[in-house]
Amino acid sequence: MVIGIDASRANKQNRTGVEWYSYHVIQELKKMTSPGVIPTNFVLYTNEKLRDGLEVVPDNWREKSLNWLPKYLWTQIRLWWELITNPPDVLYVSAHTIPFLPIPKKIKVVITVHDVGFKRFPALYKKIQFWYHDLTMRKIKRRADIIITVSEFSKKEIIELYGVDADKIKVTYLGYDKNKYKRINQPDESVLEKYKIKKPYLLFIGRLERKKNIINIIKSFILAAAKYPELNLVLIGNAGNESEAIKQLISDSGLGEKIIRPGYVPEEDVPTIINLAEVFLFPTLYEGFGLPIVQALACGTPVIASDLEPHREVAGEAAVFVDPRQPAEIADKIGFILSNEEYRKLLKEKGLKRAEIFSWTETARETMRWLQNPFRSEISDF
Repeated sequence: MVIGIDASRANKQNRTGVEWYSYHVIQELKKMTSPGVIPTNFVLYTNEKLRDGLEVVPDNWREKSLNWLPKYLWTQIRLWWELITNPPDVLYVSAHTIPFLPIPKKIKVVITVHDVGFKRFPALYKKIQFWYHDLTMRKIKRRADIIITVSEFSKKEIIELYGVDADKIKVTYLGYDKNKYKRINQPDESVLEKYKIKKPYLLFIGRLERKKNIINIIKSFILAAAKYPELNLVLIGNAGNESEAIKQLISDSGLGEKIIRPGYVPEEDVPTIINLAEVFLFPTLYEGFGLPIVQALACGTPVIASDLEPHREVAGEAAVFVDPRQPAEIADKIGFILSNEEYRKLLKEKGLKRAEIFSWTETARETMRWLQNPFRSEISDF
């Protein structure tokens, strides 16, 4: 049996959510699928030479570079052609994409769909993004043998918005890197100097776009700063589809020097920045899971998240939940956390305990079950 894995996203140089998911799942699968453990061969399809440990593979794994000169359409043309000429038994794609051209019927297709927010709230996306994601999801519905998704909430959304058979959808929670995201007793504050971050600060991590509710995060900070003038706001992430409006609001606020936007930050520095934050803000408008919440909980940093079903599913009772469209409510919760040391301690304890239930090892273990499932009546334990 040959399992082919699209490793193109895992191989990105500046990884964010989906890319890190892809990376960690592949790395964990390697540990549990050596030749002596399972008689299966694995192929990592890539559009450029693998790096950062992805290139180190067990004997029953191999890298296959599918060279493609154009910047776009690698999945749609080059990967598709590989499936035609050298079909694996199973194709696994860890992101919301699939070749539109016909894939040989003998190939079992397993795909991870992280969320379908583009269908629920199309106004939060560019028209071209909505069109592409919607078209892709319709193809996935017809062709995928198994759809892995990251929460019970996302499963319900996929069923409701696309009419996918519930038995085809398998929920597998995300994990986090426990060697990096943890409580640091004496964080190296020189990391803050690198990004011109001043304490005390509130922190957000994610793409600076409409779906992430950046405008209301800034508005809530403006209100909180009126009461806590020493406070700063740090927005880590690349600019998205609302960048001009964000710049204008910051300019109008008169607090430009207190709103720090370092752009993309390498992951080796992120845990320290989370540890040193007063509050982690994640009042986003839509998520399938919300991995930054788990990372912040694991660092013992108090979390304020939007009162959304997936956030409650992920954080349990370890976070403070707010209406993401009400900056005044967010600001009130910020103030309550800052002024109540006992409550901060309680949130820290709950967060550290809640984070323990998430693991990339378990994510990969469940993923391997579904990669085997199309060919086995009984699913092996790993």
